[in-house]
Order: sequence, then C-alpha cells, then structure tokens
Amino acid sequence: VSARSSRPSRLDTHGSAHRLCLPRAALGAPGDGCRPSAGTLHRREGLVAALSPALLPALSWSPAEAAAAQPPPIAVAGSAKPMPALGFGTCCRRGSQGPPLIQAAKFYLASGGRLIDTAQLYENHKDVAVAIRESKIPRDELWVTSKVDPTEVRTREEVVQSVDRSLRELGLEYIDLMLLHGAEGWGIAPDEDQAFWKGLIDAQKAGKVRNIGVSNHNRREIERLTAATGVQPAVNQIEYHPWVPKETKDLVRWCQDRGIAVTAYGSLGGAGNKAQGEIVEDVAEARGGTNAQVLLRWAIDQGVAVIPGASSESHIKENLDVMAVSLGPKDVAALEGAERPYSFRRWHSCKSGCAD
Repeated sequence: VSARSSRPSRLDTHGSAHRLCLPRAALGAPGDGCRPSAGTLHRREGLVAALSPALLPALSWSPAEAAAAQPPPIAVAGSAKPMPALGFGTCCRRGSQGPPLIQAAKFYLASGGRLIDTAQLYENHKDVAVAIRESKIPRDELWVTSKVDPTEVRTREEVVQSVDRSLRELGLEYIDLMLLHGAEGWGIAPDEDQAFWKGLIDAQKAGKVRNIGVSNHNRREIERLTAATGVQPAVNQIEYHPWVPKETKDLVRWCQDRGIAVTAYGSLGGAGNKAQGEIVEDVAEARGGTNAQVLLRWAIDQGVAVIPGASSESHIKENLDVMAVSLGPKDVAALEGAERPYSFRRWHSCKSGCAD
C-alpha cells in the first residue's frame, strides 16, 4: 500500500508435545526456549472435558487425544496466561463470514482449539461472537486476538473508540490481544503509528485489552514505538513460512530474543497455493503427514504461533493434529533450501519486507 487513502489488501491467515515455550530472552539462556510443563496435559484434558456434548460426536478422536495433539503454548511478556500456539484464522477465504465461519469456528473450539484470530478489517467480529457464545467455552479458557485497522482511524482517541466497537461486536468484556494491523507498508506515517500505539496502551490501561502488539511491523518500527512510549509490543504477527527472505527470519529471531512473541500468517501460502510444493510433498510423504502439517510444524518448532484458516472439519482436525508430524534437521534444510513453490503467495505489507 503506497497511499494512505488506499485500503490495503486483505491479509491471508493462513520434541515433547507438552512444553511451555518462552522467548529465549525470558529464559536468560540460549536454546529453543522450551521447558517442561508438568501440568499442561492435565489442564488440557480438563478443557476438553468441558466441551459441548453436542459437538463431540463429530470428532474422530477422543477428548484426551484432541488435547494431547495440541502444541505447547507460547509465553507472552507481561501475561500470566500463555498464548495457544495453534489458532484458528478467520481471514480471506469464502468461508470467512456468516454461517460457514460460525460452524467452522465452533468445530475448532469443540476439537480443543482455544485461539481465534480476527480483525476489524475482516468484518466478521459478530460471526466470531456467535461461535464463541454457542460453543459455551468458559471465557478464561479462550484467547481472542483482533487487530485495529490503521486506515480507519486518525487519532489516539479513535483507536480506543475502535477497540470499544470491537468489544461490542465480539460480545466480550476484554480482548486477549489487540494488534496494530500495519505500519509504513500500509501507508501509515511514523507519527501516526506512534499515536495509534499510544491508543492501544490507553485501551490496555483501561482493561479493554489484556495484551497489545503489532502486525506487519519491522525492527525499526518496533524500536520506534518502544522508544516513544517505553512500552514494547508483546507480539508481532507477520508472514512466515520456509520461503520468506533471510531478513524476515532474522526479524523473528530478533523479536524472540527481546521477549516479543511471534505469530505467523500465510503459513500455507494462501488460497492460491494451499500448501503445495514438490519438496513439501516429499517431506510430508516421508513423515506420514500432510503438506499443511509439515509447514505448520516448521513454524511451531521455532516457537512461532500459527493461525491457519480452514472451513472443512477434516482440515481443522488435520491442523490440530500437527504434533503427530515430526521434522528432522534434513527436513528443515530441504524445506528452507527449496525453490519457492509456484504461486506461493508473498505479501508486501511491510515497506521493507518486514525486516530492516
């Protein structure tokens, strides 16, 4: 997006199984940032036991198996509640609004998933609200992420007002994580970005949101927000898959080293690609999984949360069973060294490639 008046294109969301993964800086030591979490399985079995009985017959595995299939959650700086590592994206597909989204989101929640990712730009808050309400999952067990559309606000105060509208549409008393959806790549000037960030800080102080972060922000933009306010974003959501440029991979490491959790969108390449690629297929066949599971596991193994979207029950179950697939060093090298699959979507939401 080069002009402020232009509306950006919609974004595409697309070891031990029970560990708590922390950004490396939080541990004060090198490594993958994961340590054992003895109570994780017990807690998750409790979550699944509370699922709506009407939805459980549709599952092809038992409640305990559904819970065990979940990847370890990711710690968010300043939050006592960790962020689920495998969410449900609600952007940019035919089923991203209305009854198809409601039914898919309900099935995801009934299958043990606990994070729903939405945004003001997606125009589906009210549908998400129906899914949450009808699923009857206790609020403290859910994690809801949304995003402020920076092209629809002009001031710090308008950001807070936009958060209020999102709360009403979602039917929630608070949002777990609210992000600024874009910055310079969306035609947002640095002073505007800082004003909008201050608006999110205000919303957090008022108890409207629990955690605040950014999306499609590069290192320079994050440093600028932090320097201007003294508040560092807790999360950065960016495009992330094996074929992003090195600068984006460096950005992920930089964020994690500073205690900023990372969420990936576009993990499967968007609707035009659907996780295709010869190397992906070879790894999936060798590991007894699917293409989607291979790409999701690649990110999860790096401590990055994923938010794949899906409309069919089979794809939702496939995504949630990602921990059934394990990748070795040779698999990772093959994926990252392969040529970008044909038509694999590359978003340009950051002015300089979401790094710099």
